[in-house]
Amino acid sequence: MGLIIYGRITKAHGLSGGLKLSPFSRRPESLNSIERIYIETVPGQEPAGFDITECRFDKGSAIIYLERIETFDEAEKLIGRNVYIDKSELPELEEGEYYWFDLIGLETYTEDGRYVGRVEGLIDRALQSVLVVKDGVKEALIPLSEPIIKEINLKESKIIISPIEGLLTED
Repeated sequence: MGLIIYGRITKAHGLSGGLKLSPFSRRPESLNSIERIYIETVPGQEPAGFDITECRFDKGSAIIYLERIETFDEAEKLIGRNVYIDKSELPELEEGEYYWFDLIGLETYTEDGRYVGRVEGLIDRALQSVLVVKDGVKEALIPLSEPIIKEINLKESKIIISPIEGLLTED
């Protein structure tokens, strides 16, 4: 089992233990194919598994109901907790699509072979996502779009970019 972070519980919903889940994904409907989630019920300990008994969507979030969470008070204790899923439960993507967790850690280079840094995170914007690439103390914010991204190679753990003028700060 390979757990990956999927989202965060943002609030309790209703009196019967519903939870509002904010997924770290532009496709919250992927939760429809997931039967079990894992929540850090105690910080620092292994996440506890919960079967999803009901799921619906509301304005980019999911309203979920879980086994063993039946009251508002039980749900309220989970606010702010990270939610994990087993990577194997994620739906297959189309060619050229990537899950964010696949991009974290990739080494980034320009087309001429200059090292830019390592992908440390992503920022989701309405129009496009941005890679947060760091090399020591230097940080570059690289739009995750053509024509800047030339290649994403998961097998070789690298991204090739064609930076536009001013995108990368010079030493």
